[in-house]
Amino acid sequence: MTGVLYFLGTVFGVLSVGIGGEVLTSITSSKPMEGVDMLGLVAANSSQLTLAAFFTIMMGISLVAMTVFLYPVIRKDSQELATGMVIFRGSLEGTGYILSTIAILTFVILGNEHAAVGAGSTELPYIGNALYRVIDLMSPIHSLMFLIGATCLYVSFYRTKLIPRWLSIWGLIGVVPYFAYAFLHFFHLDTGFGIYLQMVLAPQELVMGAWLVIKGFNQEALQGLMAN
Repeated sequence: MTGVLYFLGTVFGVLSVGIGGEVLTSITSSKPMEGVDMLGLVAANSSQLTLAAFFTIMMGISLVAMTVFLYPVIRKDSQELATGMVIFRGSLEGTGYILSTIAILTFVILGNEHAAVGAGSTELPYIGNALYRVIDLMSPIHSLMFLIGATCLYVSFYRTKLIPRWLSIWGLIGVVPYFAYAFLHFFHLDTGFGIYLQMVLAPQELVMGAWLVIKGFNQEALQGLMAN
C-alpha cells in the first residue's frame, strides 16, 4: 500500500502540472508570465485547470495516506523521524495540497466571471494577478514542507535498509538541489533553471514508488526492525 500510494501520488502530481497548461507550468518552471490577460487565459483553459485541481487533491490524499501506512514501521527506527515524516509529509504537505486546490478552483471561478463580464470589470484582472502571485509563492513553501518530511523518510530508510541504500542516498542527494530551488523561488532569484534542480529527486520518487510496489521492503531488515 505504501508503494502504491507513493507511486500514485507522484503520478497525480505530474498529471496535475501537465494538464494544468501554461498557468501551472509557468509556476512549476519558475517562469512567471508577465503582460498577459491572465484571467482570459484561465477562462480558456478552465476545464484543464479544474482537472488539474482534482489531480492535486488526489495527490494530497495519496501522499498523506502513505505516511499513515509508513508510520508504524518508521517509528520502530526513530519516533522523531516518524513524527517528522507525519507532520511535514502528512499534515503540512497535505494542507498545502488542499490550499493549492482551493486556489486553483478560485482562479477558475474568477476566470469564468471575467469571461462573462468582459471589459466591464477593471477589478477582476488585478485580483487574478494577485492570486497568481499567491499560487506562485505557495509553491516554494509547499516544497520546503515536502523536503523536510522526505529527508526524515530517506534518513530512516538509510538507517534501516528497508530499501536499497543507493535509493536512500539518491533521495538524500536529490533534496539538496531541490532545497536550492525552493529558496531561490521564494526570494524571486530563480531565472528559470529551477525545474532542473528538481529533476534529481523527481525520478527517484518514481523509482522508489515502483520498487516498493514490485519488491516491497527488505524482509530481513523488516523482521529485525519489528523485533526491536
